[in-house]
This record gives sequence, C-alpha cells and structure tokens, in this order.
Amino acid sequence: MKKKEEIAQLNKLLKKIKVNLKAFLQSENQEELHQFRVQVKKLKAVLTLYAYEKKNKNLLKYFKPIKEAFAKAGEIRNAHINLKLGEQYQLNETFHQQQQQLLNSSLADFKKNNNLYLKSIKKAKINLQTHTHRLHNKTIRKFYKDKVLTINQFFADPAFNEDLHTARKNIKLLIYNHTNAAAALQNKLQLNLKYLDELQDNIGEWHDHILTMKLLAATGNATDAAIANLKSTNENSENIILDLSSNFKDKVKS
Repeated sequence: MKKKEEIAQLNKLLKKIKVNLKAFLQSENQEELHQFRVQVKKLKAVLTLYAYEKKNKNLLKYFKPIKEAFAKAGEIRNAHINLKLGEQYQLNETFHQQQQQLLNSSLADFKKNNNLYLKSIKKAKINLQTHTHRLHNKTIRKFYKDKVLTINQFFADPAFNEDLHTARKNIKLLIYNHTNAAAALQNKLQLNLKYLDELQDNIGEWHDHILTMKLLAATGNATDAAIANLKSTNENSENIILDLSSNFKDKVKS
C-alpha cells in the first residue's frame, strides 16, 4: 500500500470526524455524536494496522488528542443511553435527574472545549501526514494472520467476560481495515466478512445486555421480571455466540 493511499484514507476519515463533530456541536443530535465516535474508532483501527509496520510503530501517539474528545463524547452518549433505558425500564425520577444532570454537564463541558477538539483534528492530520510511512503488503498479511490466530485461540475456549469484548474489537479491526487490505490479501487470505459482521454484532448485543443488567442492578429500581427477561435474552445471545464461533478458523475463511 503506497504512502499516498494511506494518507488519502486518513484524510478521508479525519474529514468525516470533523464533519460529524461540527454537526453535533451545532445541532446536539445524538446520531451525529454516534457517527463521530464510529469514525474515530475506524481511524484508530486503520492506525493500528499502519502501526504494524516498523516505521509506523509510534503512529498511535498522534491519535491521543482525538481520543480525549472521543472519551468526553462517550460520557454524553452514555448518559443519553441511560436516560432511554430509564424510560424503557421505568426507573425512578432520581435516576432520571442524575442522568439528565450528567448529560447537561458533560454537554456543556464538551461544547466549551469545541475549539480545542477541532484543533486536535487538524494537529493529528499534520502529524499523521508527516510520520506515516509505506505499509508493505507482507505486513498487512501478517497483521491479518496474527489477528485471526488470536481470535481463533480465544474461541477455542471462550469466556463470557471482558475478553469476549476484546475479541470483538479484534474482529472489527479485520472488518474496518478490509478495504485497505483487500489487494494485499487477494489470493492469500480470503475472509468471510458477512460471518465476521454477524459474529461481532451478536457479541455487541451480549455486551449491551451485560451493561444494562449492571445499570439496573446498581439502581435497585428495576422489576424482577425485567431483570429475569434480560438474563434470559443474554443466555440466548451466549448460545448464538457459541454456535457462531465454533470452528472459527474454518468459518472465517469459508
């Protein structure tokens, strides 16, 4: 992969990040905030691949300023999601007030630092253009083979804990980078992207259920029926994940 192609991909992602950030600051639309965070995740995924090249090993340090904005945006996003869950599970007014206050304060802080966040995108663009070096095809193939091996080792003896969430992150690295990696992988390593996406999507649902159960348990206000229903749903998710992930190495290459 030539350097100019790498830079073009980075510039494309940084532009989307900036557009979504500006749109959210103007409208406070939660979907714009969500898309901002999605594009930041994609940028990190691309940089993780690029950093597999020895000359690019320090690239992720130039991502740190954007990571701060990502984390702050996450506080807003979490409060918004918690408010929706509060409505769905009819949690009390105290919970609603706490989450609304958190949303308002996080949003105010985020908007106060908007110029800083926009400048961080510009700074990252300059640094990445300066310090990005060519990514060789053999490095791309090694990255993919290593990640497939790591994921396969986990699913050989899977555990329903934070390690499963880590496995999902590795799967998404393969998905997010596949367009860039396609030429290097052609006739060398063919991946079933539909299968990978289905697997990561089910893991994502499982993780959301876990976070929701923790939230409800912490408030002490959810009904027993609501918690029992979530547990049942989560058990079903676990069975689906076990079925999908069995023989991962064969399925991912089919």
